[in-house]
Amino acid sequence: MQGVGPGSVLGGRYAVTLRTSEGTHHERWRANDHTLEREVVLVCFPAGSSVAAAALDAARRAAGIEDSRLVRVLDVGTDQGVGFIVEEPLTGAAPLSHLLQSGGLSPDEVRRLTGEAATALDKASHRGLHHLALTPSSLLRMSDGAVKVRGLATEAALTDADRLSDERASRADAVGLVKIAYAGLTGRWPMVSVDDGLIPAGGPVGLEAAPTIVGGVAAPSEIAVGVPNDLDLICRMTLGSGRRGPVSPGDLALQIAPWPSEQASSDGATGIGLRSRDDRESLEPTRVMPSVRADAAAVGAAGAAGVAGGSMAGAAGDSGQSSTIFFDSVPDAQSGTTPARGATTERLQGGVAAAGAAAAGVAGAIGDKVGSFARAAADKAASRAAERRSAHDDDFDGEDIGLVDALDEAPATRLEPPLPVFGREAPEAPSGAQSRIALAIVGVLVLIALFIGINNVMKIGQHDGPAPAVTVTKTRTPAATQTQGTTTQAPPSTTQAPPAAAVSVVGGTGFDPEDGTEADQNVKLTFDGDPSTQWRSRWYGTASFNGNKDGVGVLLDLSAPTVVKEVELVLPAEQNVTVYATDSGSTKSLDGAQKIGSMKKANGTVVIKTSGQLQPASKILVIVTKAAPAEAANHYRAQISEVTVR
Repeated sequence: MQGVGPGSVLGGRYAVTLRTSEGTHHERWRANDHTLEREVVLVCFPAGSSVAAAALDAARRAAGIEDSRLVRVLDVGTDQGVGFIVEEPLTGAAPLSHLLQSGGLSPDEVRRLTGEAATALDKASHRGLHHLALTPSSLLRMSDGAVKVRGLATEAALTDADRLSDERASRADAVGLVKIAYAGLTGRWPMVSVDDGLIPAGGPVGLEAAPTIVGGVAAPSEIAVGVPNDLDLICRMTLGSGRRGPVSPGDLALQIAPWPSEQASSDGATGIGLRSRDDRESLEPTRVMPSVRADAAAVGAAGAAGVAGGSMAGAAGDSGQSSTIFFDSVPDAQSGTTPARGATTERLQGGVAAAGAAAAGVAGAIGDKVGSFARAAADKAASRAAERRSAHDDDFDGEDIGLVDALDEAPATRLEPPLPVFGREAPEAPSGAQSRIALAIVGVLVLIALFIGINNVMKIGQHDGPAPAVTVTKTRTPAATQTQGTTTQAPPSTTQAPPAAAVSVVGGTGFDPEDGTEADQNVKLTFDGDPSTQWRSRWYGTASFNGNKDGVGVLLDLSAPTVVKEVELVLPAEQNVTVYATDSGSTKSLDGAQKIGSMKKANGTVVIKTSGQLQPASKILVIVTKAAPAEAANHYRAQISEVTVR
């Protein structure tokens, strides 16, 4: 990019050192912050490009989201015709796209990475911010296992993909996260458009495309083994022809929870390393990776055997999956030479016999508690192994023996449920003497209860004595008057005015005297009943909103025209506020508005009451005339958590 290179200094403090990636409209560079003596990351783009203003604004808004899983934006600016966004350094971070170069990750790790990213994006969506450009390069794993999502709002702005409503943007991020989960499970990227092009078909460089079928892509379970049923179903529904699945990152997080709190101990692909028949003619031993996960609703069977002078491994089948056991010829362990054909045949025959025996042994060990299905399958496998061994005594050509063949030909049997777990010995029945003692105790308790009941019934209607005298005390008040010896006393008044009833707020928009719009997407947070969420304006350089306007705020719609008595505000920081009642729908003018009241340096929960009788109004206008204290240098904004109208 012109104006950016090793040795360039942007903003008078950021010295560029090394370019790490390049996009369509931007480049990512490492840099040193000379002011704070630290390493940072610069996202650079031409300041005159059509996306520059939107990208800088998106970065400013993303800087206000405080979440450890989102890459922090430290600064934004322009210099020498270059726009730049300063991000925190990510030393030791590995993008998911790099982690997947050797295949898919373990299902638990995929669940953890996706769940943490979904939770962070759900929090950002409550502030009206979305990613909209999720790829495996957007998700990073730190050296300690922590998850980071980079490019919130800015990636979409730089690619001009941020023109969606909140609802469609949330759905877009949910679909993007499902595609990331698919890539994590399979090591393939689903190159499909979703929801009529809402998510483009293009994928990141370096990942092989997932195989496509009619209406979508193949399910993860058709590519890799060990895929959990819930993740497989979510991928099928979201990336298939039905176009269903989660509607937001928060929805996805709920569907896949819970996930491990720490990084999985192994990142190995969950598939079993298999080799073709042509590859088995070579003398190099096969590398087989076992699957270590089994679904709670399925039962697998496995066998393993070793041959003299070589090493082999078996694999366990997951829910609905099957595996084929291959036996390869291996070099002699001591001499390093290839054994003769006859010696290899003897070793393979021994391996076949050992595998059949191992499968039968495993099934026999679990047969009593699992049922007859696995036992019948293992018996069939051993029988098939014996048949093949006898049929190829003269010239065994290394034909594959698969447990799936035995399962296919096993007799149809009903899978018995696991036996319940009880103690080793059942309790003995009580003796005759113990039974008589227990009956005697019960009889005594019944007699006592009967005696108490009869005694209480006999007392019904009896008087225990005269009722106690009631003493009446009269209290004179200043309102008492005397006329001809007769005293008339006015009772003390305890009647209080009923509290004002709350009026429902049913909608609203931002108010800005200059352009009529101010963070409209977040206005709903002022009447959602949650004080922890806030409407926040855009950033300004001064507390008086750069001197261009008297204030900014929210215009709220009431459920019905109301004579407003008071307005309760929850403010997260000290600000000057003024409240009006109005029927005008203008988001720029105060014409016709009735002033309810104002307060300076208001903070926390404050109540602004009317000083006179107002006319019924259908809207409430809350204006912040002086912004909250600066959150950073030249960073001021208005903030409102809750508005309650009575």
